[in-house]
Amino acid sequence: MSSFIKAKNAVSKELCEVEMILKNIGKDFSSGSTQEIFEYFFKVPGKYLRPSLIILSAKAINPEMTIDERMKLINLCVAIELIHSASLVHDDIIDNDLFRRGQKTLNNIYGRKIAVLAGDAFYAKAFSILLKLPTNDAEQIITQVIEKMCVAEIEQAQNHEITKQDYFNIIEGKTASFMAACCKLGAKTVNAKEEEIEALENYGLNLGMLYQIIDDCTDGDSNATKNNITVEDAKEFALKAEQAIKNLETSVYKDSMNSLLNHILESSNKKTKNA
Repeated sequence: MSSFIKAKNAVSKELCEVEMILKNIGKDFSSGSTQEIFEYFFKVPGKYLRPSLIILSAKAINPEMTIDERMKLINLCVAIELIHSASLVHDDIIDNDLFRRGQKTLNNIYGRKIAVLAGDAFYAKAFSILLKLPTNDAEQIITQVIEKMCVAEIEQAQNHEITKQDYFNIIEGKTASFMAACCKLGAKTVNAKEEEIEALENYGLNLGMLYQIIDDCTDGDSNATKNNITVEDAKEFALKAEQAIKNLETSVYKDSMNSLLNHILESSNKKTKNA
């Protein structure tokens, strides 16, 4: 069994609930066309890495959640997956990608205009869920993340002379800060102590750096290549992530978080062999 499957199994019940809500979320709209777009997009589930991080972080602190905490966590996961999906829809339009997850992209089927509006609707739906949650600063944390993601993408698109430090700043903004926020929100949902929240946020940040470096190295990203970014750089972030949560109590959830790091590193070997 792969380390990623092990990690997902630890949170499989919650992820099933998240998936069911997303598959039916189009029904919240009175417009038949909007329903159709939501249903089409969420018909094929993603990897659910960000919701997995939220749930693992919460359960690493408190596996015995109250019903209220659990519902808060599920809704938070739905909102986060909607925000991630919105960014994917907009990325597909910018890059003119025609397929994602084995099916045609929204811009491929409905055209760019409808795809832009669908991405915006995903964002709006996510915030309507977040605003109803009695969470600790969730909207503020997520708004800051979206701002960082947009700034990093603008920086990457505008700046043609990117240094190694610029590269790290960009991937922190566009990927790692989102994963850090997921871990932070998961911990806050179960009222973790300040040092636990910080440890998990730090884990998420370093996991996000690792994830994006591996992705860029295997895809031959020009900024990564230009700055000699290698799997060795990724391994340093994996080590920092592992160190960040070393003082958390031993549990299947903490083990799963360490398994995730190994899975991401192992995936680079598989991709390189298959290249």
